[in-house]
Amino acid sequence: MSPSRNPRRAQAILFGRNPHQYDTFDVEAEAAEALGIDSYQVDLSALLSGNASQAVSAVPERGALELLYRGWMLTEEEYTALDEALSELGHRLTTTPEQYAAAMYLPNWYPRLAAYTARSVWTDGPDATEAWHAARALGPPPYIVKDHVKSAKERWAEACFVPAGATREDFERICANLLEERGDRFERGFVVRRFLPLKTYGQTPAGPAHLEFRLFFGRGRLLAAEPYHDFDVEVPDFTAFEELGRRLDARFFTMDVAMLEDGGWVVVEVNDGGVSGLPASLDPRELFSALLRAG
Repeated sequence: MSPSRNPRRAQAILFGRNPHQYDTFDVEAEAAEALGIDSYQVDLSALLSGNASQAVSAVPERGALELLYRGWMLTEEEYTALDEALSELGHRLTTTPEQYAAAMYLPNWYPRLAAYTARSVWTDGPDATEAWHAARALGPPPYIVKDHVKSAKERWAEACFVPAGATREDFERICANLLEERGDRFERGFVVRRFLPLKTYGQTPAGPAHLEFRLFFGRGRLLAAEPYHDFDVEVPDFTAFEELGRRLDARFFTMDVAMLEDGGWVVVEVNDGGVSGLPASLDPRELFSALLRAG
């Protein structure tokens, strides 16, 4: 039986580092230490190979901890296995598997935010022809294609953006490139989204960068808002977005928002807060402190 999620527990952070990717978790671990927050390491190799008990062997078998997962993006099934392994030790994750999935998968959050984001359709499998027929409901391209969780925007022209005038063959080629790029981390099916003209603010090595901000929410409260890109730009007042944050059944999540060319704002993406990268301008001590206050 899983432990109750009601009693107050000691809070700690569980880091899941991918040895093949750069991350900022060393900085975050130092921030946690400065705040007096204990942190532990999950063995991602063991978790991804199906050995969840081995994955949490560094977590003590004592006390009753509430652990915030900060790490590499996991599938709902992998996150659930992690939650169950920690439960066996008497601990729990800050974000339940249900809350994790509510923010991670577009088909879960889109119905609650449809009026504030790009029109979207999706499939429940990797059939590009099915995705093409679903996309007809959006009208003609341009589109953005991704899976239920993530895009391949680093390969913008080849595996993400479907330009105006694209044919079915063009569309299916881009979908095939997305499948190749995501590999065994491709999540569930294709998502096709109307392309919205966003305000360009600068350049990155991957191409134009938009005026985009990452908003962190804890229990529906706005905890932090910082530029997505490392730009010196004034952060607008995003408190009005708390109403949108309260629509999601997630405890800790991010909402990426961007300015349209006409000056309006649009929700670009939603993700679990534990697997969302921190913008360069965000001090992790400030985020962790705000999250603790949010409870």
